[in-house]
Amino acid sequence: MHSSAHEELTHIIGIDRGDQHWRLEAVCAGHPDPDLWFAPPRLASHRQALAHCQRCPVRQDCLDDAVDCRATEGIRGGLTGEEINQLVLFRRDQPDWARIRAVLLGRRISLTEPEKRAMVRVAQMVGIPWEVWSPALGIGYKAAAKRRRRADRDLEIIPEHEREDESALAEELRVMVAASLAVAA
Repeated sequence: MHSSAHEELTHIIGIDRGDQHWRLEAVCAGHPDPDLWFAPPRLASHRQALAHCQRCPVRQDCLDDAVDCRATEGIRGGLTGEEINQLVLFRRDQPDWARIRAVLLGRRISLTEPEKRAMVRVAQMVGIPWEVWSPALGIGYKAAAKRRRRADRDLEIIPEHEREDESALAEELRVMVAASLAVAA
């Protein structure tokens, strides 16, 4: 793309999508049925599109582009539009890890919704039971079960390299739990 045309497009859409030549290497680029990537979730064609994405050499580039553009229609980078939306929210709503740590250690602090979601993901990673963290959210068993399912789904969707802060907090808590168990024994 001509440089001034690229700058004009960047100005119009509000983001610089960079070099898009990776698209030529995509499995879907020359596929005879592009509608495959927009099939309803319960159809075999939806599963076929996901399988194509799993072996695509530019899957991460595609996913990054979809998240940057907030493209939540169809399948991009091996994820559905709903899953891409989860990544968009994750990247936008970075929580305060010190507040989450404090809540998981028993302090009563009012958390934002993104912090609540992150706290449950960390609790799931460490194996902290719902009875420990649910009072901080003011919820019971059913709501905690729903949050745990969402956290498990998020942990499958959000790449590990984007959850470094979460993983660091989870590891810190694991060490603390192990140390307290050793002292108790």
